[in-house]
Amino acid sequence: MPIPVPFYDETRQVEIRFENGSQYPRIYTDGPTESPHRYSAARLCIWHPHDPPEQKWVFKDGLLMLINHIQAHLFREAYWRETGGRDGGKWLGPEVTHGPAKDEVKENGELERPELPRGTSR
Repeated sequence: MPIPVPFYDETRQVEIRFENGSQYPRIYTDGPTESPHRYSAARLCIWHPHDPPEQKWVFKDGLLMLINHIQAHLFREAYWRETGGRDGGKWLGPEVTHGPAKDEVKENGELERPELPRGTSR
């Protein structure tokens, strides 16, 4: 379904999937993929799965509220890209970090593990 991005002259094609009887949708979209809140190039990460119900969409909220969440997320992505993207773009709204902090990752993608004092086990 086409969903316009508020304040931007953009429309995204969005697909909402309720897979395996789940009441929580997977949401996919076209367009620019650079975003700090995507599971994959096309799949949106709109809310954290462990957020309380009042902070995310739940099935009883209905389809219109889900579309509102998607539209807000698409706006935040567009604004983030416009304000610098990965070079300091601003995300408007709550967010949860994804993965380890950049300074904890080595060049080869492995996690840095701080050295523990002698006599301490891991």
